[in-house]
Amino acid sequence: MPALRDPTKRRLERIIDTAYYLLILVAFYLFMSYAFWLVFPFMFAFFLAAIMQRPMNFAHRKLKIKKKFSAIMLVLLFYLVIVSIIAAIGMQLWASATNFASFVTAQAQNLPEIIIGLAERVSELIRWLPAGLQENINTWLTYNVTTPLTYGDDGGVLVSLVSNIDIAWFRAPIGGVLNVAGRIPAVAIAAVITVISSFFMTTGYDDIVRFIKRQLPQKRQDGLSAAKRILFSSLGKLLKAYTIIMVSTAAQVAIGLTIMRLIGIYTGNYLWAIVAVVAVLDFLPAVGAGFVLTPWALYSLIMGQFWLALGLILIYVTITIVHQIVEPKVMAANLGLPPVVTIAAMYIGLQLFGIIGILLAPILMTLLKVLNDEGVIKIWK
Repeated sequence: MPALRDPTKRRLERIIDTAYYLLILVAFYLFMSYAFWLVFPFMFAFFLAAIMQRPMNFAHRKLKIKKKFSAIMLVLLFYLVIVSIIAAIGMQLWASATNFASFVTAQAQNLPEIIIGLAERVSELIRWLPAGLQENINTWLTYNVTTPLTYGDDGGVLVSLVSNIDIAWFRAPIGGVLNVAGRIPAVAIAAVITVISSFFMTTGYDDIVRFIKRQLPQKRQDGLSAAKRILFSSLGKLLKAYTIIMVSTAAQVAIGLTIMRLIGIYTGNYLWAIVAVVAVLDFLPAVGAGFVLTPWALYSLIMGQFWLALGLILIYVTITIVHQIVEPKVMAANLGLPPVVTIAAMYIGLQLFGIIGILLAPILMTLLKVLNDEGVIKIWK
């Protein structure tokens, strides 16, 4: 009969294991918070070099092309394709954004007329209220909105609010824009470093991998190889999942607006810009498609465009229902995680690291799960 292990020793081992994993979590948090963007160009270059190994080896074996030449050509082709796609999308969005900005500027010049029109619509919408309450609301609107804007009086709540706007409210947004503009040179330098590093790491990938493996014992080398295989598999599944979700949202918005345009409900010229904006916002858990569709529907309803408001609400409801049904299944099917774990990882990642956390947290959870399942590490049973 085997001897029983000392309970004190077992508890001590658990405490040591717990402290070890907590130390890893703290180190990961510090890295993501303070060092991630510092080393990101080299991480991306190494990741791209790993991806390019298979086509580079194929070109070397089948086409008898030297590895260094094929590596340079593949990396160059990759960045040309990426730049071309970004440029094509950017030009379309810029054209739509320019037209939309012109529309907003024109509307801003007619702001008093728009507000007076809104007040008149409110007066029409409250006809179902009791006569006394309806009269009080109309009196308030007349004194505080219609009369001041029509005759330029000094009284009125709306005019008082507009005249007392504190410019300090605009300092934060302006500061943010200036901060982004100030980072453009640093971003450009980082992009150049990334491209140059991609060439060198792709051509010297085998030497880099051999150097890293020489620093590790054989058991750790096997774990590193397994982690690499799992990471690439997880990234592919994650990209597939996010692509399905964003394409689904974009398709629903595009189909809905196209149908409303065909039947004469929607007459705008910014369909694809709206589709792109809604798809991107819907990708963010803290924002969602309702950030655009709900205010738009409310504005259309007040302006008397009932059918447009109804169509926008139907699009938003459809997106919400499809998300509730499809998103957890797509994320779980492509990442191998339960839906609640995937959503929790995305939320925690967002809170800790911002937008980048939404992408990296599910990848990390998937990597840990598969490594644990294959016995490379042991975190849970």
